Formats: sequence, structure tokens, C-alpha cells
Amino acid sequence: MTPTQRVLASLSAMKNPAYTGEHRCIPCTLLNLVIAAATAAVIVLVATAIGAPFAFGTGIATLVGAVAIIYFRGYIVPGTPMLTKQYFPSWIMALFDTEPSRVGWIDDDPQAILLEIGVVVDDPNADDVALESAFVDEWERSIAIHRTDDAAIKRSLGWIADIEPDRLEFETKPHAFVVQADGVHLANWPSRAACVADAAAARAFSERDPDWERRPLSFKTDLLGVLRLFLERCPTCDGSVALSQDVVESCCRTRDVVAATCTECNARLFEMDVDPDTFAGSI
Repeated sequence: MTPTQRVLASLSAMKNPAYTGEHRCIPCTLLNLVIAAATAAVIVLVATAIGAPFAFGTGIATLVGAVAIIYFRGYIVPGTPMLTKQYFPSWIMALFDTEPSRVGWIDDDPQAILLEIGVVVDDPNADDVALESAFVDEWERSIAIHRTDDAAIKRSLGWIADIEPDRLEFETKPHAFVVQADGVHLANWPSRAACVADAAAARAFSERDPDWERRPLSFKTDLLGVLRLFLERCPTCDGSVALSQDVVESCCRTRDVVAATCTECNARLFEMDVDPDTFAGSI
């Protein structure tokens, strides 16, 4: 290993993976940068007022050191997530929420499309909507094929995204099932079971959707995701699926969601942000 490689390896080892890289929290990072800049400015002002030498240089050194710590460790102020959660208003936090592009389909409602193409139908017995029975049969047969076969999952996902299946890699995390292509993040699901459901549904759904080929990938995944709301059995363990209201906590904020979860293996199949008052007493 060359000296340069040793230095880079040492720097990489200093990083805290829980708060850097893909897990870096932007609001927490911004809060720490503001605090670091303010601290450096105060040091310069105080040092200048008392006539200390190198006042400006001391402030710059403080700022550079703080930024380095934030880069490698995620934040410099202990308890940052709680500070951000307590003092950042929700409208500011919402600015950092990212949504996939919906170019060309922004006004389309996935559930309306499912009804239009006949995958979802009105259920007069329940005064609600339900999956069309023939589609359910096709989906269940496909789930049986994909359930334990990663190669089948990769073939289906590769077909959806127009990527060679052998370029795909899976990574299971505590609260996500991540798919990468050549080491680059492609998509993630709340669980492997949710990914199996989408991969299994894609072929059967595409045969019923005349616009499938020209829909953006992000909207295709939306359509498949909405289908998961209708699952009654878990795609991986065949346990029953329950719909409930839940609170999801990230680094520095909480969200109220409606979630579909397997009662046997606890796999999260679907979650959607909601106003907590909307579903009060209905779930």
C-alpha cells in the first residue's frame, strides 16, 4: 500500500457511517455548520477585542477544524438530532424531503390508473375497491417464483429498469432493502418482501397497461407500490398483513404514516405519510 493509499484508508476509517455518506442528515449538518461559523466569528471578535495576535487566523483554523469534524463524524455538537428535531420548524425540515421526478405524469393518480386498466375493481360487497381476481392469481403465481429466487428478482427488476440483471446487487439494511447497479444506488424498498412483491407484479401488470413502456421508471414503481396496499399475505413468509398507523423516526424528525406490515415476520410492505387526524379512529 502506498503512503497516499494509507492516508486515504486512515481518513476513511475516521468516518462515522451512521451519520455520513448516504446516512448524512442535511438539516443536522447545516445546523452544525452554522454553529461552527458562529463560533469561529465569536473567536475572531473576542481575539481582536483583546488584541490577541493572529485573531483572524485562529478563527479560520477553528472553522476548518470544525468543518473537518463534521465531514468525518457527521456533527460536532453532541445531541444534534434532538436539537434539530426540537428547534427546526416542520416547514424547514420538509424542504429537505426529496421526491422522485414525475415529469410528464405529475397530475396522474396511481389508484385511478389501476381502476382504469382493470387491475383494481370496485367491490360492492365491501363498498371499497379490490384487486381483480385474475390478476391476483397471476401475481400469486409470480410471487411463488420470486419468493426465494434472487436471480428471478434481478431479472424482473432489470427488465423494469432496462438494466442487465447481472449488474444488480442487493443489500439488506435494518429498515431498507437496497438495490444497486454497478455500485450506484438504484432503488430501495422498506423490506425484501416489498421488493419481491413489486418484481413479481411487474410482468402481469405491464401486460394490462397499454402505457407501460412510455411511463417513467419512477411512476412505474409508484404503480407497483400502490398494489402492495392490497396484499393480504406476506410475499416472503405468507403471514397475514395488517394495516396500521405508525410513527417513523429518522435522525432528527418523526413522521406519521399508514403502514402495511406482516404480522409474522414484521416485514414492512408499504408506508405512506398521513395527517394523524385523518385516520384517527379508523384504523
